[in-house]
Amino acid sequence: MASRSALSISEKKSVLANYDKLPEKTNQRLAAQQLGIPQSTLNKLLKSRNEISYCTESQNRKRKRESKSKATDEALFMWFKQASAMNAPINRSILMTKANDLAKKMGEINFNATDGWLTRWKDRHDIVYKKLHGEKQDAVASGADSWIKTTWPTVLNKYGPENIFNLDETGLYYRVTPDYCMVLKNTPASAGKKNKARITVALTCNMTGTVKKKPIVIGKSKQPRCFKGVKNLPVDYFSNINAWMTSFIFESYLRKWDSTLDHKIALILDNCTAHPNFSLKNIELVFLLPNTMSLIQPIDQGIIKAFKTFYRSDMRSQIIDAIDDGQGNGNDIAKNMTVPQAIHMSHNAWMKVTTSCIVNCFKKSGMVPITTNEALELDLPDVPVDISGLQIDKETFNEWLDVDKDLPVFQVMNDDEIAAEIVSHKEQGNDVEVHDEDEVEYAEDRVPVTRSEVFNAINTLRRAIEEHDIGTNYFDTLNNLEHIMMVSIPKKQEQITDFLKRT
Repeated sequence: MASRSALSISEKKSVLANYDKLPEKTNQRLAAQQLGIPQSTLNKLLKSRNEISYCTESQNRKRKRESKSKATDEALFMWFKQASAMNAPINRSILMTKANDLAKKMGEINFNATDGWLTRWKDRHDIVYKKLHGEKQDAVASGADSWIKTTWPTVLNKYGPENIFNLDETGLYYRVTPDYCMVLKNTPASAGKKNKARITVALTCNMTGTVKKKPIVIGKSKQPRCFKGVKNLPVDYFSNINAWMTSFIFESYLRKWDSTLDHKIALILDNCTAHPNFSLKNIELVFLLPNTMSLIQPIDQGIIKAFKTFYRSDMRSQIIDAIDDGQGNGNDIAKNMTVPQAIHMSHNAWMKVTTSCIVNCFKKSGMVPITTNEALELDLPDVPVDISGLQIDKETFNEWLDVDKDLPVFQVMNDDEIAAEIVSHKEQGNDVEVHDEDEVEYAEDRVPVTRSEVFNAINTLRRAIEEHDIGTNYFDTLNNLEHIMMVSIPKKQEQITDFLKRT
């Protein structure tokens, strides 16, 4: 009888990939014969395919060996990813000391990191010690090039461009105005404090630019005053005391997205502590190597720049219109912007980012081959100059564009916070009702829109269509909207006191 040898993790993944390519998969006996393995082995692989797909251990290991302390294992890996992102030098002694410290903070008093435990921990997370040669930037570029040549082809072959997505976050000062430009000509400009009211915006799209997910917007307040009565938003809104992405928000968003899918996709992510690695039914998380995001993260190659260009161009136009209507100067107008306004402007800016911009950024990342003479245009809007008495040039606009370029979007956690995150698996402070100080200072309580105000506004738009040559099709659009609002906003039932007042 022939002896059977156990399959390594990479071999198991290869068998499953070949199984998925078979035209007839209903007959598992025949499928096993074509794959050259026993039917019982194929049955076991199919039952445990999720665990195999998301296994992060060394690909040559035969079986997954669980850690004797899963909490310490996860906490140390979270700390390691955070320290690696900060380019901190890490050696064996540091890892063992940190593991013991984190174990104590989580109440595991009998835990002691040994050489054997640390070796198995490194194997589980595919971590190796390397001596860097030459300049650090050369090492980073080498890592990025290695990922593109080794990991990327497997992902592309498995899913195809339509089903490969990228997600990335950016901080946004949603009220800040450009320096030296929001004043009338020949009027002295008074220096003022930059308005640093912020949100975090996460953008997600596929390689072909045919699918753009609703933006994730993270604010400081769970229920801002200006959200009173709001039931629908064009984004997925979350809150965190610092308006940062957290592992809790990230996992909640992905689990909800995963539940809506009926096919498999891959999601490319940077390797930060706010992006934990966990199993999903339809989404495979594919992580870039630390410190390579600026080189091969597609959204970081120009998509965020395009998004912010559209956002700030829209903001500038609104400020110009308000100034022309005599509503005050630019800074006064900007500081009264609310989170809902920023949300709608963010949604509109994201909708304006073109398919060609997205495709070109994937090309720039190295994930799509380009020809030698191919120009990678980002399809950015032209920057208007000297309109309505406001002076601005491209240099000033670009400075405005980059004012929040390096704004942090996730928390650098200390040991206590890492331990609490692992133990409770819950976002710190997310359920606490907090308010953005600027929001409290400037925003008034939201007053519900009345039925009469809605139909007065529709009638105003109908008159505007009559008076401007923009096409008659918009009358039908407006009529449909009027019908929807008529059904959605029922008439307020009259009270007997109202009747008596009229009589």
